[in-house]
Amino acid sequence: MESAGTNSTTNNTATNNICRLCNERTSLYTCPRCEIGFCSSKCYKSDSHMDCSESFYKQNVQEELKSQESDPESRQKMLEILKRVHEEGWDNILDDSDTGDDEDSPLDSDDDETRDLETRLQNVNLDDPNELWSVLSAAERQEFEALLKNGEAEKFLPKWVPWWTRRVENKLVQFVEDEAKDAHSDLKYPAVMDVPLFNELQKASPCLPFNVTNVIYAYAYIALYYNGDCMNCADDAASVFLSICENMKNNEVFEDADSAIKSVVENIGKLNVDRLPCDEQTLTALKEAGTSILQGPSTEMKTIYVCTALSELHRLLTAARKEVSVRKNTSSHQEFTKKFSQRDSAVNLSKKSIFMCLKKLEYYLSWVKKYGAELL
Repeated sequence: MESAGTNSTTNNTATNNICRLCNERTSLYTCPRCEIGFCSSKCYKSDSHMDCSESFYKQNVQEELKSQESDPESRQKMLEILKRVHEEGWDNILDDSDTGDDEDSPLDSDDDETRDLETRLQNVNLDDPNELWSVLSAAERQEFEALLKNGEAEKFLPKWVPWWTRRVENKLVQFVEDEAKDAHSDLKYPAVMDVPLFNELQKASPCLPFNVTNVIYAYAYIALYYNGDCMNCADDAASVFLSICENMKNNEVFEDADSAIKSVVENIGKLNVDRLPCDEQTLTALKEAGTSILQGPSTEMKTIYVCTALSELHRLLTAARKEVSVRKNTSSHQEFTKKFSQRDSAVNLSKKSIFMCLKKLEYYLSWVKKYGAELL
């Protein structure tokens, strides 16, 4: 038989383990600010704890945002996930502790909160991250930041298969010409631009193939980095591209393919101070992508992927040029963009500089169409 003292101690322990906000469930967490015990995110965000949770959020998120001012990887993840946040309940994407008890799980999705979020998103342009950011509550923004920090953001990015990975097998004997056409008709890739033929193409520098290689590898990096969706943040993507492409940024001329590729890799490494990914896996994927683009889907269509990449870059820089104009005329209501911009201050994204890059891309595209199959 237990003593009265033992029973008293047990009761006190049980009382201390009760959530101090709802006084119903077992306390599983401790507020890092006021050290009160609570059982769930719902209690943490309740009115009785609002002053503390809001203050804690403001302090920590501001520090996090400040630390990410030069973190393009996290900012891009945020841009992608914000467009999909309306499809998930916020509590479902928290990195919760699985207790194995569905009934008492403290971080299960709350129907009322989900409906409230859906209501707020009804008239919001889901392609505008600033609009999306503006309708999120302080707690939702905090949860969003946690999603980025714990790496769960990757789960919300759609699977993208790069168009340059598709190839047509070369046959030793091609009996029917139509058979070859049918094989290539299954290829799917972005449209290739029509460009005028330049009269001075025959006087092109012998270094031109290597300059094109530098451009192609820089393009391959941003295409992989932005998961094939550069156009949704054109000026940021253009800034990253110009940061790593010396031929476009500084008109650097390369004398061989190795130096052209090495330049891109080295520039990515220099930008690693901003945590631009340059790990071994990323660089391997980059080199494989660059090689695939330069090789094309087959010997019969060797240059089509190079032409496609140059066309995609032209569309990207054209969109970035328009965004530069819009940005100059936009004074406010751009909280997300201001906090998470990837634009590199060292890169000149003026309309004039972009125009010069566009003309160079047109020249390269014209040259590749005429001579690329022989020289690339």
